[in-house]
Amino acid sequence: MPNEFTRSETKLLRRLADEAWDAELRVCLLELHAQFGSWANQGMSSFDLVERIHEFHNGASRELYGRYTSLSPALAVARAVAFGLIADDAMSAPLKEKLDADIDAFREIGEGRG
Repeated sequence: MPNEFTRSETKLLRRLADEAWDAELRVCLLELHAQFGSWANQGMSSFDLVERIHEFHNGASRELYGRYTSLSPALAVARAVAFGLIADDAMSAPLKEKLDADIDAFREIGEGRG
């Protein structure tokens, strides 16, 4: 039986899911920002920079959009906690307890990648 969340927990989960999305997007955008720096210092052609922008748009940006629009806020937050994007103290102990099994599952998935 899936966990049931209070209204305040649901609101917090949505906010935390947005924060996680923003954190992952920020990492990708910082990488793209470095490409702009290379272009500005004439270490990369305008054509190469446009290619990097295109790759970001069709790659990381779409992947993150798909992830965060397809996962429930609860799963997005569990994933974010497991991967260190959100501290587990960002939520109450009862809410974290409701997410613990999903957090552990995402941690196992993450360990399998490395």
